[in-house]
Amino acid sequence: MSASRLVPRAAPPVVRVGRAGALAGAVALFVLLVGPLLLGRPGFLEVVHNGVTAYLPVPLFDAALRTFGAAAKGLLFVGVAGGVVAAGALVAIGLGRAGSLGGPTGRPIRLAASAAAVAWLLGELVVLPVLGAGPFGSAYRGDGVALQVPFAVACLAYGLVLGGSFAPTADRPAGSGEPSAARESAIGRRALLARGLALVGWGAVLGSGLVVIGRVAVATRTVTAPRPQAAGGFGPTPRLTPVADFYVVAKDLLPPTIDPADWTLSVGGLVERERSFRLADLRRLPRVEGERTLECISNEVVVWGGLAGNQRWAGVRLLDLLAEVGVRPEATHVLWRSADGYTESLPLAEVDDRVWLVDEMGSPGTPLTPDHGFPLRVLVPGRYGMKQPKWLTAIVLTDHDEPGYWVTRGWDAAAVVRTWSRIDEPRAGDGVPVGRPFPVFGVAFAGERGIRRVEVSVDDGRSWTEAELEAEGSGIGLSVWRRWRAQVELAVAGPAVLVVRATDGLGVVQEAEVRPPLPAGATGYHRVPVVGVSGG
Repeated sequence: MSASRLVPRAAPPVVRVGRAGALAGAVALFVLLVGPLLLGRPGFLEVVHNGVTAYLPVPLFDAALRTFGAAAKGLLFVGVAGGVVAAGALVAIGLGRAGSLGGPTGRPIRLAASAAAVAWLLGELVVLPVLGAGPFGSAYRGDGVALQVPFAVACLAYGLVLGGSFAPTADRPAGSGEPSAARESAIGRRALLARGLALVGWGAVLGSGLVVIGRVAVATRTVTAPRPQAAGGFGPTPRLTPVADFYVVAKDLLPPTIDPADWTLSVGGLVERERSFRLADLRRLPRVEGERTLECISNEVVVWGGLAGNQRWAGVRLLDLLAEVGVRPEATHVLWRSADGYTESLPLAEVDDRVWLVDEMGSPGTPLTPDHGFPLRVLVPGRYGMKQPKWLTAIVLTDHDEPGYWVTRGWDAAAVVRTWSRIDEPRAGDGVPVGRPFPVFGVAFAGERGIRRVEVSVDDGRSWTEAELEAEGSGIGLSVWRRWRAQVELAVAGPAVLVVRATDGLGVVQEAEVRPPLPAGATGYHRVPVVGVSGG
C-alpha cells in the first residue's frame, strides 16, 4: 500500500459530505417520526409542521386547502420531513467547510459531538423560536417531553452516523511508525463501519418514507364523512351520524395518545382555587347530555360538503366546573389548552349552560374516540369546530384574549356558524322524471339560530317550493341540523339545476353570494345539476 493512500485529504468532496449528511439526517428523521408514535404526543416535526402554516399567506393557505383538501397538511408534512434530510446535508457541508471532517485520529468522535451539538442548537435556538415555540421550546404548550427527548436523541443519532461515516479519512499519516498491517486493518475496520452506517442511513430513508406515507394516508382517509347512499323517510342522511362516519379535522396527522389514568384537567389563572380534575372528579358534577351538530369552518356549501355531523354527547357544564374553583371578578376570557398544543379562547360573557365539557360521544357510556378528543373536549353551540378544542388538558381564566391556533393563521376569531343547506338526494347527474313529482332530501343548519324554513328550486332559483322540516322533539333542537324533504316537478325534459336555500330562526335567508370557507365560513347556495327524463 502506497504512502499516499495513508495521507488524509484536507476535506472530503462536497458531494460526499452532503450525501453522508443527508443519510445521517434520514436517521435523525426516523427517530423524530418514531418518537411521537411511542410517546403518543406530537413532537418536533409536528411543531415545525404547525409553525410553518403560520407563515403561509392567507391566499396561499386558502388555495392549498381548496386544491388539495385533506391532502394539504399531509403534503406539507412530506415537505417538512424532506427538510430534515436536507438540513442534515447542509449542516455536514458547513462542518466540512469549517475543516471539521478531516484531520488526525479521533476527529470522527469530535465530529460526532460537534455535529450533534450544532444540530441541537439550531433546532432549539433557531427553528423553535422562529416557528413560535420559543427558545428551547419555552413557548410550546404541548408535552415538552415528547418535543425534547426525541429531538435530542435524533441529534445524537445524526452526530454518531455522520462522525462514523468519515472514520476512514482519519488515518494516521505515513511515517508515524504504525506497522503497515495494523494500518491496513484499521482502515478496513473503519471502511466497514462507514458501509454499515450507510446501510443504516438508507434503511432509515426507507423506514421514514413508509412512516410518512402511512401517516399521510391515515390523515387523508379519516377527514370527511362518506356521502349518503340511499333515500328513505327524511332522506339518506341519518339524524345521528354514526361515530365511525363522523368527520375528522385536526391540525395533526395523528391524534395524541392519552392514558386516562395519567390525564388531568388543570383549571387555573384568575380563579380563587387552582385545581386539577381527573375524569372521576368531573363525573361527580351534574351530568348533561343531548344532541349537537358540529361543522368544520372548512365545510363547502356550494358543492356537497361532508365536514358536518350530528351526534349525542354527554359531559358537564363549564359553569359547574368553574363554580368549583371560583372565578375572580377581573376574569374576562376562558383559554383552552390541548394535549397537542392547540389553543383557543372564549369570552367569559358567552359562557352559559350550553357550553359543555364532554367525555361521551354516541350511545350512553361510550367514551370519546381518540380522533374526537378522548378523554375530554369542548362543545360551544353555534360555533364552528375550530372553537371546540379536543384533547383538553387545561383551562385558564384571564383578563385578556389570546388568538387561537387557527385565528393566528387567518381564520375568523368568532367563527359563528353561517346558515347553510344542502341536497343529499338526488345527486349530481341523476335522471329525474318529467311531468310528475319526485322527492328531494337534504339537511340544513344555522347553529343556535335554528332553521325556520327550507326552499327548493328546480329552475336554478327563479321559483321556490317550500320543503317539509323534520319535526322538533326527540332531541332535535336549535343546536341540531334539520332534515327536510320536498316534492318538486320538472315540466321539460333535459338538463335542470336543483337549488336549495334555508331561512334561520331569526327570519334571515342564507347568503346567496358565493364565498370560500376562509376566513369565516363558506356561503352560497348548493346547486345540483340533474337531467329530466320523459317517461321516467
